[in-house]
Amino acid sequence: MEEERKNPFMGMKEESQEKDLPDEVKERIQKHSERTGEDFDTVKSFYLNHIKEHFNCDNWENEDEDLLIDWTESAFVQTRRGGTSGGGSTYVGEFLGVADRSDNRGTGLINWLIRTFRESPNDFFATGNGHYKKVDGNWVIKTQETEIPTGVSVEQEPPYGIHVGGSDYIVFVSRAGNPYSRDEMGRYSWFLGNEKEKFLEGNISLWRVDLKGEDTQRAIRIGEPCVIQVTPPREDDEYRKDVLDTKEGFVDNINYTDNFLSDDEKHLLKPSNFWVNNSYHELFVPLEDLWEAYSANATEWSSSDGRSGLSGPLVTTKGRITRMSHEHRDSDYDEDGRSYSFQISSQALESTQGVGRGSEVYCNVGSAVHDLTNIFCYRDDDGELVEYAEGTVLYIYGRIGMMRNNGEEYPKLTVFGVYANPRLSRKRMSGGNTDPSQFK
Repeated sequence: MEEERKNPFMGMKEESQEKDLPDEVKERIQKHSERTGEDFDTVKSFYLNHIKEHFNCDNWENEDEDLLIDWTESAFVQTRRGGTSGGGSTYVGEFLGVADRSDNRGTGLINWLIRTFRESPNDFFATGNGHYKKVDGNWVIKTQETEIPTGVSVEQEPPYGIHVGGSDYIVFVSRAGNPYSRDEMGRYSWFLGNEKEKFLEGNISLWRVDLKGEDTQRAIRIGEPCVIQVTPPREDDEYRKDVLDTKEGFVDNINYTDNFLSDDEKHLLKPSNFWVNNSYHELFVPLEDLWEAYSANATEWSSSDGRSGLSGPLVTTKGRITRMSHEHRDSDYDEDGRSYSFQISSQALESTQGVGRGSEVYCNVGSAVHDLTNIFCYRDDDGELVEYAEGTVLYIYGRIGMMRNNGEEYPKLTVFGVYANPRLSRKRMSGGNTDPSQFK
């Protein structure tokens, strides 16, 4: 029997050897913790990270007590409306990538409401929602129990109205009798981690974090340890059983820190370990095994318009850039009409495929992934973004697909996230003298 792989996080618990913060600082942390429902350690980590990022305080023990107290005002006043990370339950880990498309999270409910109205009006009104009608030149909402005046002229579209044909509009109505919209844009990001206690016990899972509203256009740091506050999935929701819900503003409150681990454990979250070590998860697939992974794990899909096909698995992998371009090309399939690409290889892949077409893996990057994850950059020791060049080693999260060339099929990757290790990155060189006079 094969020896069971041991998860390095198994049984590990954080043991703090730190000197205590001043009592007044701890009191403010505790009050914020009680107000938001977050645990004390999460709020403390947020505070320490806040003063490091905004006030260059790497060691609070060297600072005056009065200054530490004043900094609590800066940290917690700005988060008055929510927790330090914008949700209800504390999860730790790191982001692997973001989806290349955003979606209207209300589309399913809107379609259901339209279908119910058309197929069974009695059931429609039993839901408590409403149908617009014209009364004395104004829109009025008719529900099962009452009629709600809007004061809006029929010369305008009815507020939050959903057009169902002709002059018919329907609308969602709250229990208080107010019309409202279910339109809400969302974009999934992928998070590898778990609730803090489960994580420290070695229980690590892949989650979809549902970003909302303006957060769908906000940058996410890939491959950096962090603490987030989210709403866990409902047990009865099979489709969204892996979805961690958020509210708009979540991205502003992501706490990028590894303080939930002891000093001798922090190295375990480096993508060079965390993304490729199958003792944590089963996501990692070497480049030379992408074909096999696709063949074994691709799933069938079909759409309402009759289309169907195969969808490859989500994986992490590792490769060296052989070809790349920072310039985009036009794409009819991208939400912003742009896409980017690069190619990667490895010694093992070249050993099995030689120098032919199969010795490189084509990687496609959507505009959103490019814009929101700084896909062609790494962070240097000062935290500054630096563009990398060919020859850089990348850790990649994406979905395996297949492409055909001269009658042959080869694996490709749709990339959702990239981490470039600064120690394995080659800085992109740019600039130089462009004046034609140099050739005289």
